Amino acid sequence: MNEKSDLIFELIDLPPEGVRIHGRISFAELDIAEETRFSFPNELDYDLLLAPCGGNNVLLRGKLRSVISIICDRCDQSGELVLTADDVCHTYEDAFGKVLDLTPDIREDILITFPQKFLCRADCLGLCVHCGQNLNEGSCDCAAKAASSDTNPWSGLDELQLS
Repeated sequence: MNEKSDLIFELIDLPPEGVRIHGRISFAELDIAEETRFSFPNELDYDLLLAPCGGNNVLLRGKLRSVISIICDRCDQSGELVLTADDVCHTYEDAFGKVLDLTPDIREDILITFPQKFLCRADCLGLCVHCGQNLNEGSCDCAAKAASSDTNPWSGLDELQLS
């Protein structure tokens, strides 16, 4: 099996067993910018197979993986998040004789793996809304104070006359 390490190449001849494409690409090359809540200390690893799939069509299958640095949305601590796409699959029609750029599809595949919220761990407890204590590091006595208090923030609803 032939091996390539570039995501842009001209498809002139593709052996029946396909071509293995593996390597690394920076997030900057994928046009994915760092933001305040995440950064990219590592590149994106890709391991792909480009193979003919009838006529002039080709099929791309493979995996993507990277570890990014994040700031947790619950506790505001730094952490790492593993991004993986194990089911990369794209079909390119009439691809032979053309320059094939896999970069946009790889970019889309890895962006889909970004979570809606960045968490340092699945069971992150976050910060106390009253005192700001990181509840992963220890508890605070705000809950005990609230429980012993006679004030109920919902008590005003009991007094409403809705009829």
